[in-house]
Amino acid sequence: MSVLSAATQLVAVQLNLIIEQGGVEGEEAMEDAARPHGHQEGTRRRLRRPRVFKPRTNFLDMSDQEMLKRFRLDRAAILELGDILKGDLESRTRRCHAVPHHLKLLGALSFYANGSFQRLSGDRLGLSQSTISRAVCQVTDALVKKVTDYISLPLTSQQQRKIQKEFCDIAGFPRVLGAIDCTHVAIRAPSQDADLYIGHKKSHSVNMQVICDASGIIWNVCAKFPGSFQDSYILSKSSIYKIFEGNDAPDGILLGDASYSIKPWLMTPIANLRTQAEQKYNEAHSSTWKVIKRTLGLLKTRFCCLDKSKGVLQYNPEMVCKIFVACCMLHNIAVCRRLINDQDQDGIHAEKEEGSDSQEDAPDPPVSELKTECEQDGYKVRNQLIDKCYS
Repeated sequence: MSVLSAATQLVAVQLNLIIEQGGVEGEEAMEDAARPHGHQEGTRRRLRRPRVFKPRTNFLDMSDQEMLKRFRLDRAAILELGDILKGDLESRTRRCHAVPHHLKLLGALSFYANGSFQRLSGDRLGLSQSTISRAVCQVTDALVKKVTDYISLPLTSQQQRKIQKEFCDIAGFPRVLGAIDCTHVAIRAPSQDADLYIGHKKSHSVNMQVICDASGIIWNVCAKFPGSFQDSYILSKSSIYKIFEGNDAPDGILLGDASYSIKPWLMTPIANLRTQAEQKYNEAHSSTWKVIKRTLGLLKTRFCCLDKSKGVLQYNPEMVCKIFVACCMLHNIAVCRRLINDQDQDGIHAEKEEGSDSQEDAPDPPVSELKTECEQDGYKVRNQLIDKCYS
């Protein structure tokens, strides 16, 4: 065989190999194969590896129980959310392997619910870790845009009367519109002002204020303050404070624990009991206020990404606050649809707000021991309430 024939066969073998590997096609392959040997080696090194697309989950094939366990929502709720968020989640690219909007939603729901590493959530859905991370941010932003559709102050007199009756049915405490408390969500140390985020357990966190009704529906969230800020301070800087201090304040009161200062619209427990009537007041207050502890416990049991036992959230404080608000919205959807699984039941029965780290939210001392005019009015309202209902 001549040298020329051998070289021709070698080029043909190289050409077939390149085409089979999917590196280049058609005339480009011919040109690369015809180049001198040194140029071919350089071309091979620059060839892109073929992309591998994992099989993607068809969630419609899952059972209702499996969907509730993995995503904390049922099929109907997920489909409805997908329609609502479709415009914000659809990819602008025309590539055939773009991630569908419903798969982005499932990826975020899986992360919220399981509190697992993103790689684990992604592998279950056929998505890479980077894809699931982007999906969490994109879905979170889309949900927060809809916040007022799911979390809002009960404004109508009919809504307020209904809530007050449900609270009164618990232990006879009258005129209650909501129970208020704060909860810490652990985060990694931020790059700026890290000391401000060191909370009760000397770990970095964000302190979130939540108000709920008697059924566990969250109707107000204040999620923006670092973990070192006290509950009373957060309330004083929140929008709900201005609402209840304003001229058009709702006709009702809130219940808070000893970390808050008493006000005409915020009833707190009595520290030093002197009479049997005060004891009855405290018992009714405690039984009624515990609704918020159970609500926060259920929230963190339902969405384990908020629970420190699953690790800290690896996002900046602003995104952590958005994730918390998004989980509160999803919690309201689940409560309205009466969606409860076995894990959620454990959180309810334990009345767990922080689980094993319940000491993290031990009551803070009042910001001030001075009895301001507002506090004095609060004591008057509380004394009148005790005389009327518990004497």
